[in-house]
Amino acid sequence: MERSIQISLAAFLLFIVLENVIGTITGPSLIFYIESVGGSNEDYGLTTSSVCLGMTLMMFYFGKWVDSNGNKYQAPLRFAFILGIIGSIIYFVASILPTGFWGVNAILVGRFVQGMGAAGKTLAKSWIATAIPYEQQKTVFAALSMISIVGQAIGPLMNTLVSEIHMEVPITSSYSIPLNPYNSVGLLVAFNEVLLWVIIALFLQDPPPKKEKSLSSATGEDERTTEAGMYDILNAMTHFDIFFPLIQRFVTCMNFVLYGVVVSPVAANMLNWSPVEISKLSAVTSVFAFVGMGTTLVLSIIKTSDFVMILVGNGIFALAGISTYLDWRADTVTAITFSIPLILVTLVYPFTSPANQSSFNKAVFSRPEIAGSIGVLQSIYTQAATIAGIVGPPFVTSYVLRDPKDISLSSPYALSPWALYVPISSFLLILGLLYEEFVFGKNELGLLPDKPKESAKDEASPDETSKLVADKKRKSTRRSVVEIDQVFSRKYEVDRRMSSEISINGVGIVNPFETANDAELMKKLSHDKREWDHLLALDEEMDDVEMEE
Repeated sequence: MERSIQISLAAFLLFIVLENVIGTITGPSLIFYIESVGGSNEDYGLTTSSVCLGMTLMMFYFGKWVDSNGNKYQAPLRFAFILGIIGSIIYFVASILPTGFWGVNAILVGRFVQGMGAAGKTLAKSWIATAIPYEQQKTVFAALSMISIVGQAIGPLMNTLVSEIHMEVPITSSYSIPLNPYNSVGLLVAFNEVLLWVIIALFLQDPPPKKEKSLSSATGEDERTTEAGMYDILNAMTHFDIFFPLIQRFVTCMNFVLYGVVVSPVAANMLNWSPVEISKLSAVTSVFAFVGMGTTLVLSIIKTSDFVMILVGNGIFALAGISTYLDWRADTVTAITFSIPLILVTLVYPFTSPANQSSFNKAVFSRPEIAGSIGVLQSIYTQAATIAGIVGPPFVTSYVLRDPKDISLSSPYALSPWALYVPISSFLLILGLLYEEFVFGKNELGLLPDKPKESAKDEASPDETSKLVADKKRKSTRRSVVEIDQVFSRKYEVDRRMSSEISINGVGIVNPFETANDAELMKKLSHDKREWDHLLALDEEMDDVEMEE
């Protein structure tokens, strides 16, 4: 690996640490800040949702920017940091505006703009997908995931320091701006954006622009024929084994949203915790998330089926949901009973995420007729979590999280019966999983189907002429060309990595590992890509020889 790439990776490692430190400061304090300017639980839900909405609206824009400027990252990242600085300043200014409408909505707008900037920061995955050889990307993403835990561990220390901020900043002889543990977060985030900007500007090297043509264009494919139409996408969604993983992804993220949203207000109201104690809990759960990732990695190595992994995940999610509703009571809750459901959820999320992605991939790649839809379907799979991040927080704060004024000895529960959507939905997913496995008849080993013998006989050896390349295209290998172009594109890799993450208000998990089936599938596609590259290189040599003659 080149030295410039190593330096760039070191910059991204520091980038990830600082972002996770800031996340463990901003998330736990958000509800306190909103309440300090006269906001309600509903305002808190909308503000949480606005971050995900801002990211969703801008991710496509940043991706197109990189694709159109020759794979250059400095300018898009610079704009992302500027958005982050603007959003952080608006977030801070909320504290000096009139309380109520103006203060609450300034926080909402600030977080929305911060979300827009956060969309640009996902370009870190894009940079890795284009600058790092594919065989080394898994190691790099694993290192980034592990280093994120360091940032979450530092978070409580930083929260302790922030909690000591109580001062007045004089502006004029008669006017000063108060700084407290809540509004100072905006200034801290703005400073972090400036620091990241400097680090990236000094140390990040742009990867070289890609020179090779897509396989489709190199073999003479009309690229328009490889694009998925709306009918293709809708038709693919009618297959149960494709549609069900999308539902699984959405429901799992909706369940996780509950905990990302309610942890801070419930801990504050029932345990009198401050953001410092809440961030300590986040650090503890990040350790259990790491344990969960290690466990699922071992289970994958010993070929544990996706069915078992998802079944166990949904089962524990159901138990955690029941425990959350029954144990979070004003008259009996303790730090331990409050923490157990959170630990279970973070421990079990790695069980469901990679296995569900693997199940989705097997369903998609086993159908040659939807080869042109692979990239779009992966994007839809990723957006299932985004939709949960947008609609989930307002739902939770409006219907699940109870107002502290309504909690009494006769009704001591922190959450309304609507909180039971977590165990109920998990149980329904278990039923769907059982149907898929034992009634629908899904092939658990189903990767790419073996080629028929007749097709294998028709395949040409790599040293034949360009005419035979076209012959191959017209026969059974067209699907492989289309798939390879999509799977090894920048956008597909970013979507695939995004689908392994979940984060709400600083409570987040990044799982870089994949199941053995997914690893085998990607290994086969990588092998096919090398064969096609070799074949086309020989084809170009033959063309050159013919021209010389």
